[in-house]
Amino acid sequence: MPTFSLYQKIGLVSLSICLWVCLPTPTKKEFKPSQTISSTFPFPRTLPPHTKIQVLDTGISLLLLGFHSGNESFSFLWDTGSNISFYEGADSAISKEFQIGGQVVMIRRGEGILPKGIQGLVGLDFFRGTCIFWDQKDLYWFSENSPFCVHPDAYLGTQLKILVTKHKGEHTFVSFEYPKSFQSYAHIDTGASLSLLPKGERDEFLGERRVFRPGNSILIMNHWRSMEPLTLIAKSGFREDYQNVEFLTGISLENFHLSGDKDKEEGWVIGLGILRTRPLFWDFSRNRIGIIHQEN
Repeated sequence: MPTFSLYQKIGLVSLSICLWVCLPTPTKKEFKPSQTISSTFPFPRTLPPHTKIQVLDTGISLLLLGFHSGNESFSFLWDTGSNISFYEGADSAISKEFQIGGQVVMIRRGEGILPKGIQGLVGLDFFRGTCIFWDQKDLYWFSENSPFCVHPDAYLGTQLKILVTKHKGEHTFVSFEYPKSFQSYAHIDTGASLSLLPKGERDEFLGERRVFRPGNSILIMNHWRSMEPLTLIAKSGFREDYQNVEFLTGISLENFHLSGDKDKEEGWVIGLGILRTRPLFWDFSRNRIGIIHQEN
């Protein structure tokens, strides 16, 4: 049986809290966008000041590159399924100062289950009071009061579709339909390699996968390919379809020893297999998530 070699922490809200709640919340200095303004591509008009971060998609995770502390360079896992950011290190410092673009940030030292070679994790707290636009290769990072955050459609055009969302704590869930006529909400999780979705009757079975979860235990999960479109639903009523989505089933919150949450809709996850296919807008201050519709 093949092993699913990925950082699949399953993307459950309560699980993320259980993983990182013991770590102190990192502090961050005031966000000061760089005064360097990028070219207009892929935007219809010139961007306001921002910080640009290079994103490396390894196939199983997203790495944010360009963090520096002293003479050292760091790459951090981008994980919106985690509330808390941290770096792994043997030094005795409680926190460390990092530079990224024009920003100086403080990130706490901690321990977690990370893929080999990754030195830390950037969670939701890192982006508090900001908005971002991710176009696969780069992440554009803006202060919450930037015109880009307030009126993203002025920069991204009519192809920007703001999704129907709901919120639980700091986490955001988007409205989806899959299979046909079944609507629910799924957690947006850049730390999950694959999505966790309900199974349709005609879905193609791709085999069993061994999935590592935090604590170094292994779950056996079924791997499927969707035989009908998965749909994300925008506030305007627009429906964005995703074809041939690969996803996992067979998860039970009982496997995580969590009480009271079994079979709730917050168990569904939209992971990288879906997220990497569309440019993503996320306004963390106003709880708005949008995608760029792309014609086939």
